[in-house]
Amino acid sequence: MAKSMSIAVTALALFIFSACEGKKEGVAENADDPMEAHEKMDMNYGAIDDSIRKNQIPIGAFVAGDTLDFSQEAPEAFKQQLNRVLDAYLALKESLVAADEEKIETASTGMMATLLEVNDGMLTSSAHDYWKEKKFFLMEHVALCKEADTMEGKRENFAFISEAMIKAADVFGAGRQTLFVQYCPMANGNKGAYWLSEAKEVRNPYMGSQMLTCGETKGTLN
Repeated sequence: MAKSMSIAVTALALFIFSACEGKKEGVAENADDPMEAHEKMDMNYGAIDDSIRKNQIPIGAFVAGDTLDFSQEAPEAFKQQLNRVLDAYLALKESLVAADEEKIETASTGMMATLLEVNDGMLTSSAHDYWKEKKFFLMEHVALCKEADTMEGKRENFAFISEAMIKAADVFGAGRQTLFVQYCPMANGNKGAYWLSEAKEVRNPYMGSQMLTCGETKGTLN
């Protein structure tokens, strides 16, 4: 199915990260530690449909409305869990706006926890494969954002997190909230980067306080 969305964007470069060791997808010994749980997750991409994993739809395709639509296949309970992930993402975005390392660490941990709480079993077929790939991708980059030694490194990983969240929110639905897709051409080493916001007012998570309002709204997700 195709969905229309006016988001003027550039194509997303494919980013494939290495498969983590281990085949166990169980709960970590310390269930309160999302990092430990993440390390124990099955990150074997061979189990994911190659057509979903290898043929990623770039964000630029949203302009033509040539994107998947699993909103009718996702039950309400899944959408509620995805909304909690979006809330955690927005908290991470605000911590990066403030460039507060302590808040970034807390928000990263919170986002990992909400991702682990999503019940993948509520989805089936291609919808399940699509979300599973996005979940693994998000877990990897949220962990890297948390662990990065520099603010630049944290923001670089947030660009990948944002691209995956934009896709997931569009494909499954943004739920109870309208989200604004925003873009700064100077972010990510002048390669440009996107993010999601609850408000149309631009608060740039990539450029620091001196360029807080650099960027523009490219579209909305509902």
